[in-house]
Amino acid sequence: MKTTDVVIIGAGPAGSVCGYLLMKAGVDCLVVDRATFPRDKICGGGLTPKAWRLLDQLVPDVKYDYNPVKRMRLQFEEDAFCEFDSEFELRMTNRKDFDYSLLKHYQQQGGAFLQDAFVRYEKQTDGRILVHLRSGQQIMCRYLVAADGAFSRVRKQMFGEYKANTFFIEQYTEQNGVNEIFAHFSSHYFPGCFYKFPGIGRDVWGFRAPEGTNRERFQQLLKKFGVSEGRIVGSFIPMDVVRSTDDHMIFIGDAGGFPNRITGEGLYDAFKTAYNAKVAIVEQQSFNEVNSQVFAKMQKEDKLFRFANKPFCRKLFRWVLRHPRITKALFDAKMKRESWRP
Repeated sequence: MKTTDVVIIGAGPAGSVCGYLLMKAGVDCLVVDRATFPRDKICGGGLTPKAWRLLDQLVPDVKYDYNPVKRMRLQFEEDAFCEFDSEFELRMTNRKDFDYSLLKHYQQQGGAFLQDAFVRYEKQTDGRILVHLRSGQQIMCRYLVAADGAFSRVRKQMFGEYKANTFFIEQYTEQNGVNEIFAHFSSHYFPGCFYKFPGIGRDVWGFRAPEGTNRERFQQLLKKFGVSEGRIVGSFIPMDVVRSTDDHMIFIGDAGGFPNRITGEGLYDAFKTAYNAKVAIVEQQSFNEVNSQVFAKMQKEDKLFRFANKPFCRKLFRWVLRHPRITKALFDAKMKRESWRP
């Protein structure tokens, strides 16, 4: 039976960054994932300025491919397009390659990785945790970090079935040569939207509605905007945080329910909660305390999401989009404010 300080279940961005930070801090850890990397990941792949700034600070020497985008084109219903160039670039990645870049970097720095699947854990009388894997291997650890995504098996064992999810659907096409982010809003699905992200080697078309994303509506929108229909894929995004009842069991990234409530963007909080997990473990603090600001932010986003569903908010948002200069000023101010320093 193997023994280590920390077992991290999941080698996505949250798990790989957490493993890297722990390793750099001198903590013996093991990242476990059942997938063979590189593996496909349903996600727009966008890194907001606050996300890539944070990643640059936490893992300054990691290299990854991205498409820098500043051009924005927004529309509400059939109104005129709101177009502007942001002061700050958003980095569009291919998640299959991006996630693999983070995992490879962790391994190249000496990080331990095991391809296997989590089955269950057992809390020991001495406080340690015994992790059972599908292969039959058992690993004893002091901390178990769940970074295994929206369908976290670790979370399911501790909290039972988890139903607080929203559904995103996407389709990928060849790049049309226009390097801009496009988003269409409607009273029928606000604060959700129909969007296009210009990725690397492909465009990502997606759709999310606040109350049950509808495949038929997505198909209608693809047709409306002249996009040839192809293979449509979907993924659940967790929209309710969980708080561990055990200081030695930590939930980060999607496994903890940390994606943005409005946009569904989860990479920033994947990195942030990975960092907070590292701090909690190294400094032997409660993750719930270290991560208190993120929990508070999620509560604010929940309130904002409820407010966004009110008719007044839709009207206000529509009015703002009719004034590109105001929209650009508000967008850039938000991007500038949302920097992060450890």
